Amino acid sequence: MSLLQIDKLTKSFGGQTLFAPFSVAIARGEKIALVGDNGVGKSTLLSIIAGAEKASGGTIHHSADLRIGYLPQVARLEQGKTLAEAMLLPFADLISMEQELRVLEEKMASSSDPQVLHRYDDLLHAFSRNGGYEIEARIRSVLVGVGFATSEFDKQVSLLSGGEEARAALARVLSQSVDLLMLDEPTNHLDFAALDWLEEELLDFPGALLVVSHDRHLLDQVTNRTWEIVFGEINTYRGGYTASRVQRDAQIARRHDLYEEQQATVARYKDFIHRHHAGQKHRQAKDRERKLAHLEEQLVERPRTARQISLQILRGTASGKKVLTLSNLRIGYDSVLFSCPNLVVDRGERIVIIGENGCGKTSLLKTITGDLPPFHGSAALGHGVRPVVYTQKQEGLHGSETVIDMILSRSNLTIGQARGLLGRFLFSGDDVMNRLRDLSGGERSRVALAILSLVEGNLLLLDEPTNHLDLRSQEILEKALLEYAGTIILVSHDRALLEAVATQVWQIGGGKLRVFRYGFSEYRRRRALISSTQAVNPSKQKQPKSALPKPKEDRYQQKKRQEALAEVEKRIEIAEEKLSEIEKLLVIASEEANSEKIAELGRQHSALAREIEDQMQAWEETAGDSPRS
Repeated sequence: MSLLQIDKLTKSFGGQTLFAPFSVAIARGEKIALVGDNGVGKSTLLSIIAGAEKASGGTIHHSADLRIGYLPQVARLEQGKTLAEAMLLPFADLISMEQELRVLEEKMASSSDPQVLHRYDDLLHAFSRNGGYEIEARIRSVLVGVGFATSEFDKQVSLLSGGEEARAALARVLSQSVDLLMLDEPTNHLDFAALDWLEEELLDFPGALLVVSHDRHLLDQVTNRTWEIVFGEINTYRGGYTASRVQRDAQIARRHDLYEEQQATVARYKDFIHRHHAGQKHRQAKDRERKLAHLEEQLVERPRTARQISLQILRGTASGKKVLTLSNLRIGYDSVLFSCPNLVVDRGERIVIIGENGCGKTSLLKTITGDLPPFHGSAALGHGVRPVVYTQKQEGLHGSETVIDMILSRSNLTIGQARGLLGRFLFSGDDVMNRLRDLSGGERSRVALAILSLVEGNLLLLDEPTNHLDLRSQEILEKALLEYAGTIILVSHDRALLEAVATQVWQIGGGKLRVFRYGFSEYRRRRALISSTQAVNPSKQKQPKSALPKPKEDRYQQKKRQEALAEVEKRIEIAEEKLSEIEKLLVIASEEANSEKIAELGRQHSALAREIEDQMQAWEETAGDSPRS
């Protein structure tokens, strides 16, 4: 059954058509990836479906009582409130119900008015049925899931950073009970733990999902259908992102073959008609003319493919075998951020650096390039090493220079050659005269990649190179890095890129850099195995001695924490059993119209609900004593 039916929907701005009329349905359980190049209208389509923007034509039919949760690409929370208060705003109706329940309980304590009792009974069932007792627990769960500590729940919204506010907005929409969930770039500002948590949430979500994301890993893990906006049309495919690319390429290939076959047939007919229109085969020529006219009515257009960047990263002369040597290195500014083990990076390694935001990943890259002095020790480049840097903030690409002036200043190219290079990065015509400060994030990233393709270095230092790149460009960058013959040190949150490229993982955390001499997929597999083992038997995990300066005390503390958690869980279980029994008794009392019993059971129900809430908070506080992995 369809939750939502789109019929001949279209959207235009002035003379530009974003998408031509199209019709499609969304059914419960469908997880749809909405993809397409930057600027094709993905966010606009979500906004139209959510009712925040009007279509130019067509209609959208909702099923009865359809509940939609919508996260726009730029979401804002209400100022003047704490994080916890802002999270509660979508639940105003349920909070109002709860307040009325408390008022009715006070009335029932001193009166047995049947109308009060019936109102209380109806309200209590509605409150419970709509998840009123789970609101606060659910909010705490999603806030922790996207990376907030419980100590941050009372933080003022005005004090949140842009990234924190985006995570909070995501948490708020995920906390609500909806039938259709629409998310526009939900993975922005999430660390790896939060990304994994989000994937699990979306996989478990029972309703329909429509998601716009530049995270290929998320789309492949979560979605089972793909909509692509291209050339103003919306094409639909079965499966997630990677599966949809295979289907799309096969369709284009079949269409191209049919086009070539038809064009060859047209050419043969025309040639035959030209040679025999007045000869002995005049009748056959007339027959060919009729066939040609019929064929031309059915001709397919030449398949169009969207423009894409063309990227090749040149290595130039190879470096020596030892590319980088770290000796007693500590990274920091006024104080030490983390220390590094003594190690040597060999030529040809592809290293990815991971860690929580702010742990010092970019600082390590700056120390390697010499832009940040070591706090202690040294980071020495090897013989013949020529580093090339791609920075996250793209310094130097925000001024008043034009795009072509920037390329000319970084190369010995002629104007014609510079235009040709920029054409490979989708800057054509007057685009090359745009000023750097006026570029979008995606355009600025393409300029940075164009500059990267000019410099023949043998050590690439890349800081979040896929930021602002569309999915197609991410795949092209990935291919270029795999073909690159030099050494790579890469900082990125793009799990698909990391899984494809990495031969080593450097993980920063707890004031140390740890080296894992295998790829990112293997790193994730081993971390998941450790986590699952700890979940089964957390009190018997062996840990490195270096991480446990007082192993006996740590094991004791861990055991006490597990005992405390088990005790709280038991209290919660007992209270939930009692709550379930009281709800059954309330139904019986309501059927018997026993007003005194309803009043007494209602008070017990409220007390138990509050007790469960307190115990859940105690459990989370106890569990939160251990560091988040």
